[in-house]
Amino acid sequence: MLKNLFRAATLIAALSMTGCVSYTVTGPIGAPLHPAAIASPRSAQVADVTVSAADINDANKTAISRSLTAQLNQYVSTAGYFKQVTEYPVRLGEQDVLLKFNMTSLKGHRGIHPGYVPGALLTLTVWIWVNGPIYVDTFDVAGDLVIVDRDGKELASAKHEVKFERNVGLYGREYWASTMGAKQLNELVAQLLDTATAKLAKP
Repeated sequence: MLKNLFRAATLIAALSMTGCVSYTVTGPIGAPLHPAAIASPRSAQVADVTVSAADINDANKTAISRSLTAQLNQYVSTAGYFKQVTEYPVRLGEQDVLLKFNMTSLKGHRGIHPGYVPGALLTLTVWIWVNGPIYVDTFDVAGDLVIVDRDGKELASAKHEVKFERNVGLYGREYWASTMGAKQLNELVAQLLDTATAKLAKP
């Protein structure tokens, strides 16, 4: 009995050592969730993304901004929200717009599920093999989008936050290949663009 308990404790400790990590959600944003519901006849540019999340240092903010700006250019173009997406130094026309994204939260965290250790010990690790939760993944991504004309006048805006929590067991795909909040970031971007472009289309 003691030998079994020791083996169980050793396995639990080994699995626990791989958990508890916080990170910044940076994508990949991936393909659009759906084509744009409203296709604007305007051309658009994506401004350098602002990363104002308080828990990210300046050097990382610059790198994340570059990465997200490139990803968003591709996303907006593929989804078909505008007639075309141009990039600086192409000048904006009279009817063209600039998309100004600001990411205010990009938090991801993986922690040990509170029931994991007692559950695994009491069941001599059966908890693990029947896919009982080992980790809890939590995400908090938020941002806003302001659409302005070439003179900087605000034409439309949107603000959104995506909070998500899931349990992760040994046989779940997320245990072996976590998406690191990519799905939640994709959802955030889709919501911002859907809301802001719908407002832009209104006379």
